[in-house]
Amino acid sequence: MPKCRIGVVAFSDEREAIHGPDLQNNLNYLAKMKRVLDATGVVEMVVEPTVVHTMYEAVRSAKAMRASDVAGVLMVHAMWTFAREAAIFARVFGGHVAGHTNQDPTRPALVGLLCAAGTIDKLGLYHPRIIGDVERPGVQQEILSWARAAGTAHKLLGETYCNFGGRSMGMGTAVRDSNDWLRRYGVDVEQVDQVMVLEEAKRVPASLVEDAYQWLVGQVGFVDPSVPAEKIKNQVRLHEAAKKICREKHIDFYGIKCQPELSECTDFAVPCLNQAFSNATFDWSGPKEPVVCACEADMGAAMTMRLLQGVSDQPALFMDFRDYSAEHKDFIFCNCGSQSVNYARDMRDIHLVHTDKYYPSGGVHVQYVAKDGEVTLARLAEDRDGEWLAVIPGRFRYYDRARCAETTTLWPHAYLETDADPAEVLAAYGSNHGHAVYGNWVPELTHLGRMLGFRVRVFGAAS
Repeated sequence: MPKCRIGVVAFSDEREAIHGPDLQNNLNYLAKMKRVLDATGVVEMVVEPTVVHTMYEAVRSAKAMRASDVAGVLMVHAMWTFAREAAIFARVFGGHVAGHTNQDPTRPALVGLLCAAGTIDKLGLYHPRIIGDVERPGVQQEILSWARAAGTAHKLLGETYCNFGGRSMGMGTAVRDSNDWLRRYGVDVEQVDQVMVLEEAKRVPASLVEDAYQWLVGQVGFVDPSVPAEKIKNQVRLHEAAKKICREKHIDFYGIKCQPELSECTDFAVPCLNQAFSNATFDWSGPKEPVVCACEADMGAAMTMRLLQGVSDQPALFMDFRDYSAEHKDFIFCNCGSQSVNYARDMRDIHLVHTDKYYPSGGVHVQYVAKDGEVTLARLAEDRDGEWLAVIPGRFRYYDRARCAETTTLWPHAYLETDADPAEVLAAYGSNHGHAVYGNWVPELTHLGRMLGFRVRVFGAAS
C-alpha cells in the first residue's frame, strides 16, 4: 500500500521580534517530525518550508498543500501562535486538519494550540488535538491513527461503487441513498445488472478457467466430490467476469446481489468465489490488491468494509450476525457461503463443500473457521438520526470445525470473544451483517466518523 502523504505546517507569532528568534526552533522541530514519522513507514510527511506568521503566508501555504494533494495537514504550534493564521489556513485548505504541539514547557506552545483549536472549533471543522513531543511513542500512534483515517477518507473521494443487481431478499439494512454517498464520501454509485456478469462469465478464456480450477483444488484441504467440476469452474468465471467489468468500468469496490437470480433462477452457480478472493490479497493469478466485494449487494457492508480496509491495509470480512452463545460467551458469525480466504489459518484449512438448500444453482461454499487474533468488528447502520457506526473490539477464537454443527456446518464461521454486553449490543445493533479486520482500529474509525459525519458507538472495553 502506498504511504499516506500528510502535510505539516508550523505556525508562529506575527511579531517579528518573537518570530525571528524562534524560527530555527520551529524548523528543527519540523525536521524532527519528518524524520520520526517518515521512519514509521506509514506516512510520508510533506513539510511546508515557510513557518507561517502572516495571513499571506497562511493562505499561500494552504493553497500549496491543497495543490500537493496531501490527505491532511498537521498544524504545529511549538510556541505562542496567532490563531487567525491557523483558522484561515484550515478554511482555505479545506481538507482534514489536526492540531499538534510538542508541549514545550519553556514556551507557551500549548496555549497557542488551544487558542487556535478553539477558534477552528467555531468554524465547525473537525480538528483533533495531539499533544506531546513527536518522539513519544504514544504521540506517534495518535498521529498515525489520525493519518490513517485522513488517508482513507481522502482516497475514498472520487471512487466508484457498483451494485451488481438490486436489493436482495428485501434487506432494508443493505440499502443506501446514492446521493448521500456522493455528499458524505464523494463516492459515485453505479448500477449494473447481474446479467452483465453472467454474459461476461461466458467469455472467460477456457485456459484461464482450467488453470484457476487446478490451482484451487490443489491449494485447499478438501473438495467435495459431489460437486461437479464445471460448477466450480463457473464460480471461477463469475469472479473473473466481475474483475474484468470492474477494471474496464474503473469500479473501485462492489456488491453483488446473488439471491435469488444467481442462487436459484439460473443454473450457472453462486458467486461465493467472488467473496472469497476479491476480498483477498491473492487469487489463482497471484498476489493482488483486495477489492471489497459485499454479498447481497449490501451497500452498508461495502462501505464499512472499505473503511476497515482503508485504515488497516487488510481485506475485510463480510459475515452474518448469527447468534450469541451463552455457553461459550461469544458471538457467532456465520456467513451464508463464503468469507475472505485471508482469515483462514491457511489454504489447507479451507474446505470447498456443496451448497445447501438456499442455493439450488449449485457450486461450492468456502468453509473454514477464522483464525485466532485481536479484531475490530464494525458496521454502518442508519436510524432516525442518520448514519452511525457500531464498533465492537474483541478477539476471534479458533475452534475445530466440528463446532459449526451448532449452526450451519457448510458455512464459514468466526467466533468473537468480547467484553461487550450482548444484551446491549443486540438491543442497538442495526444490521444482520458484521465486518472485521485483525487489530485494534477503534481510534481510526472514531476519527473517520468525525471526518465523514457519522456517529460512532463503541461497545465494550474501548468505549
